[in-house]
Amino acid sequence: MVALVVVTVILSTTTTSVSAAPSEKKAPPLFYARRFKSTNLEDQQYWNDLARAELERANSVKPNHNIAKNVILFLGDGMSIPTLTASRIYKGQQHGAGGEEGSLFFENFPHVGLSKTYNVDKQVSDSASTATAYLTGVKTNYKTLGVDGSVRYQDCTTINDKNKVYSIVKWAQDAGKRTGVVTSTRVTHATPAATYAHVADRDWESDCHIPEEDKTRCSHVLDIASQLVKEEPGKSINVVMGGGYHYFVPNATETEFDPFDEEWGCDREDGQDLVEVWKQQKKAEGVNWAVARTLSDLQKVDTTNTEFLLGLFANDHLQYEYFKRENALDVPTLAEMTQAAIHMLQQEDKGYFLLVEGGRIDHAHHDTIAHRALDETMAFDQAIELAYNMTNQKDTLIVVTADHAHTMSISGYPSRGQEIVGLAALGDDDLPYTTLMYANGPGYNYQVVGDHVARPNISDDVSKSWDYTQLAAVPRNSETHGGDDVAIYAVGPMAHLFHTLHEQNYIAHAMANSACMGNYTKNCRSGAVAVHSSLSALTFPSLLLSTLLPMWLRH
Repeated sequence: MVALVVVTVILSTTTTSVSAAPSEKKAPPLFYARRFKSTNLEDQQYWNDLARAELERANSVKPNHNIAKNVILFLGDGMSIPTLTASRIYKGQQHGAGGEEGSLFFENFPHVGLSKTYNVDKQVSDSASTATAYLTGVKTNYKTLGVDGSVRYQDCTTINDKNKVYSIVKWAQDAGKRTGVVTSTRVTHATPAATYAHVADRDWESDCHIPEEDKTRCSHVLDIASQLVKEEPGKSINVVMGGGYHYFVPNATETEFDPFDEEWGCDREDGQDLVEVWKQQKKAEGVNWAVARTLSDLQKVDTTNTEFLLGLFANDHLQYEYFKRENALDVPTLAEMTQAAIHMLQQEDKGYFLLVEGGRIDHAHHDTIAHRALDETMAFDQAIELAYNMTNQKDTLIVVTADHAHTMSISGYPSRGQEIVGLAALGDDDLPYTTLMYANGPGYNYQVVGDHVARPNISDDVSKSWDYTQLAAVPRNSETHGGDDVAIYAVGPMAHLFHTLHEQNYIAHAMANSACMGNYTKNCRSGAVAVHSSLSALTFPSLLLSTLLPMWLRH
C-alpha cells in the first residue's frame, strides 16, 4: 500500500533574504511540498531480499544468439541519464508511489550499456551528427547529416557520392525487409532525416531554407523533404509518421492548435506539393497506400493491406502529449503511431526495421521545462511497452537509447518521495528552489535589486505547471545539449552485444549484426537461428512478472 504524506517546510519568518531589497519583507512563511512514501518496512530483511531477487534475475539471463527478423530502435532525443531518473520517479508518483523504487518499463531490459556521444568535431554534439552515428555506423561533423567527416558544415560543395553514408533503413530494404520511421517531431527533423537524407546542413528541411547561392552551386543536393519523397531510400520507406506537413506543400494553413514554426516555418518556394508527388508515385508503382492527417484518418487505415503510409499530423512538430490530452486533439500519441507502424510492418515475412523517436523530450529540455520532458519520456516508455507486447523476444531486437544528454540536474537533498517536479528545499538566501534545474537556458531569472542579486521566490504550485521554466545558471535563448554518456537498453536477439561503454556508431553495427544485414550479410554467425514465429504478442514470463515490473506495482 502507498500513503500520500504532505510535508510542511518552514521558511524563516524573521530574516530578510540577501537577494531581496533591504526593506522588503518575506513572502508567506510556509510552502507545501507533496511527498509520496511507501508504507513498506524497509529494514535489513527488505534490502537483503531485494538484492537476492535481483541476483536471481541476473543469473537467469542467457544470451539469445538467434538472427533478428525485426529490429526496433527507440530513440529518446535528449534523454539523459538524469532524465531517466527523474522520469522514473515521476512515473511512480503518477501512480501514488514514491517513485525512486520503481522503473521505466525499458529499464528492466536485461542488457545495458553506455554510449559516447561526441562527434568528429564537437565535444558536445547535436542530433544530426549523433543520428548519423547510430543509424549509419559512421560519426560525422556537427549539424551534418548522412555524410562522413569530410563534408564541412554548410558547405554543400563538399558532398559527393563517395562521402555519403547510408543508414540501416537502406540495409534493411536491401535485405527485403519493410522499413518505418515514427517521430513526434517533423519527419524532416534531424533524427528521422538521418535514415534517408544527405545534407551539409540539417536545417535544409524545405527548399525555402536553402540559401539562394547554394541552390545555384549545389543543385544536385535536394532539401530534406524532397529527398524523402524523390530519392532512395526515403521513397521506399513503408511507414513515415510525424509532423512537418508545412514543408511538403506550398499552401499549408495554420490553426490555433496547429501553428507554423515561429522561427523556421516557411512555404515551399518550388510550388511543389510533395504529398501529391508521393501519392502519384505509389499509384504508378501499383501498391496499396494511404495518407493520414489526423488520428481519425490513421484509425481508418487498413494496416493489414496497406504497403505504404504517409502520416503528417501537424504543420510543425506534433503537439506535446499533455497538450493533446488537455485539448482532446485529433492527433495520435507516440504509442498509437507505433502500434499502427508495427501492424503494417509485420505483414512482411522477411521482417522489418522501425525507428521510433520520442523527439519532444529534447524540445522541452531546450526550453528548460522539465515537467514536459518527464511527461514526454513517460509517453515514450508507453510506446516501448506496447511494442514489446506486440512482438516476440525470440525474433525481435528492441534497442532503447538517446542521442545526447542535456544539462538538467537533480539536486538539493529532497526527502524520499518528494514530488520530483516540485520544490526541493531552501537556498542560503532563504528562498525555495526546485529539485530539477539546468546549467543554462531561458530559465535564467536573476535580477539586480539594489546591491543584491535576486532570484524569484517561487511557489510549489507554479513550479509544477506545464509552462514553468526551471532556474538556469547561465542565460541562453535555448538550453544546450550535454556531453554526458547516454544509456543503451536492449532485449532480444544479440542484445548482449550492448554490455559496456560503446562508441555511438557501434549501435548501428550491432543492430545490423543481429539481423545479418548491411555489411554483416555474409558469414554472419555460424549456427545462428532465424526464428519465424507466428506470435504477434507476448507477455512477460511468470518468472519475470513479479520481479521486472516496477516495484510500486507490487506495493
